[in-house]
Amino acid sequence: MISGIEFAGIASGVKPSGLDLGLVFFREKVNVLSLYTRNRVKAAHILYNKKIEANPVRALLVNSGCANACTGKEGVHDLGIIAEGIAPLLRIKTKEILFASTGVIGRRLPAGLIIRSLPLLVKNVKDSHLDAFSRAIMTTDTHPKVVKETFRGKREYTIIGAAKGSGMINPLFATMLAFVFTDYPAAAAELKRPFVHSVKESFERITVDGECSTNDTVMLFTKRGPEDPQGTAPFKEALLSVMQSLSMMVVKDGEGATRVAHIVVKGAKKKETAEKIARRIAISPLTKTALFGCDPNWGRIIAAAGDADVPVSPSKIDIILQGELIVKSGVEVPFDEQALKKMMNKKDISIVVDLNDGKASFDIYTTDLTYDYVKINASYRT
Repeated sequence: MISGIEFAGIASGVKPSGLDLGLVFFREKVNVLSLYTRNRVKAAHILYNKKIEANPVRALLVNSGCANACTGKEGVHDLGIIAEGIAPLLRIKTKEILFASTGVIGRRLPAGLIIRSLPLLVKNVKDSHLDAFSRAIMTTDTHPKVVKETFRGKREYTIIGAAKGSGMINPLFATMLAFVFTDYPAAAAELKRPFVHSVKESFERITVDGECSTNDTVMLFTKRGPEDPQGTAPFKEALLSVMQSLSMMVVKDGEGATRVAHIVVKGAKKKETAEKIARRIAISPLTKTALFGCDPNWGRIIAAAGDADVPVSPSKIDIILQGELIVKSGVEVPFDEQALKKMMNKKDISIVVDLNDGKASFDIYTTDLTYDYVKINASYRT
C-alpha cells in the first residue's frame, strides 16, 4: 500500500445489499487532478466538486447504488450536508472533501442514512482496506478492479489505481469512476498534461455500449512536497500503464460481454478520420451482435465505416478479421466461412480496417452485444 493513504468500504443501505459507501482518507494533504464526463447532464458530485477549492484534499467519499444525477440543487446540497457530517469525524475541513457517485439516475442520495453510517465508515478506515473500498464503488461490475505498480525515481514510488465500470461505457468518457493514488511528489500543474494524455490513451479508447454517462470521473491524487530531482518520466510511464490496465479491466467486464474486439483503423489521411470510423464501428449494434454470434459478416463493418460522417473510398478498403484478409479493395476475398467462424469463437477478436488513403491510424476496444446485456439493462432500475 501507500503510506498515509487509508481506505474503507461498508454497507450503508444505499443499495439493498452489499458494500455501497467507500472512503479514502489522506493523513496528509494531497494534490488532485480531475476529469469529468463530457455529457452536458452532470451528476451532483461533479457540480459540487467544481464549486469547492479542489486543492489540497484530505478525503474522498464515494457511493454506489445512486448516481445522484438530475436531482437539482437538492442533490448538490445533500453533499454539503454529508461533508459537514464527516469532516469533524476526520478532523478536517469540509472543503477538503471530494465526492463521487454511481448508480441509478434521478434519485437523491439518502443523506440521513449515509450520515448515520459515517461513524462506522471512519472507524473502518485502514491502509489495508483497499479491497473493501474497491468493492463499495461497484454497481454491475462482476469483480473489483485494482492495479498496483512501483517505479523508481530518486527512490521507489508506488502508484495504485481503483476503478469501477461495466455498462454505459463510451468515451468520452464511460460510466466509470477511476481513482489513482501515488506517493510520487509533484505539483498538480506539472502533471496535468501527462494526466490528460494517460486518460486519452486508456479510458477514452474503450466502449461497451456507446452510452455516455452523467457521472464519469477520473481523479489522480499525488503527494505534495519537493519534486523528485530525476524528473517525471518514470511516473508518466507508470501512470499510463496503470490507467491502461484499469481501462482494459473495465471493457473486459462489460455488461454481459463474452468477447473484446480490438479495432484498428489505419491508412487514413488524418487521425480524426481514423478515430471517427473506429468509434462508429465500435458502437455499431450490428457489428457487436455479429461478434457475439461469431459471424464473419464484414458487411456490418464496412457499412459502419461508411456511416462515420467522414470521406472514405470504398474501393480502397481492406478488412482483416482475426488475421485473415476477407476484403480487398472493397470486395470480398473468398474465405472459409466456417473456419473463420471458429477463429472468432475466442475472447479476443482483432479487426483491422485499412483505408489505404494515408498514414494515420486509431485503435479502440469494444465488446460484443449479448442477451445478458439486454437482461441487465432491461431491469436496471426495477
